[in-house]
Amino acid sequence: MPESRDEQFVQMFALHERNVRAFIRSMGLDWFAVDDVVQTVSLVMWRKWDEFDPDTDFMQWARAIARFEVLKFRRKMARDRHVFRDDVMELLADATEELQAETSPKKYHTALQQCLNTLPPKSGRLIQAAYAGDRTIREVAEDVGQSATAFYKTLNRIREKLRLCIKHRLESW
Repeated sequence: MPESRDEQFVQMFALHERNVRAFIRSMGLDWFAVDDVVQTVSLVMWRKWDEFDPDTDFMQWARAIARFEVLKFRRKMARDRHVFRDDVMELLADATEELQAETSPKKYHTALQQCLNTLPPKSGRLIQAAYAGDRTIREVAEDVGQSATAFYKTLNRIREKLRLCIKHRLESW
């Protein structure tokens, strides 16, 4: 007897729930927030299940929904100064998607922390100022005496160094 679409969803979600949870966690949420977002993601996926094409990648579909739900959750929590801005979340999500097939989020997070610690103090302060607060890039750029365009270029150079550092660390493990 062929499986119903409902049974297919339950099987696919059960098979991939751990990866969905890890992806959401990699976007910087604490464990309690991850639980809330996973629940929301599962409900959204269930509601959209009829739209899912079984010939496509389930995890790619799940990550797209999870990314949107994390951003929605973070907007709700935006009053908390310890929440990363949406552009940082996008950066983390992009980097995580590239590495998730190869490594665990815990290893990725460890590598990110190690690489952040190797940055020169000035670069570390710039990353912290740009991503940890609720100020715009333009405001931070003004504080450091750069135009927004120049500051974006500086941030892109630092992010590229971080990306290469993370990649190197993960490859060496």
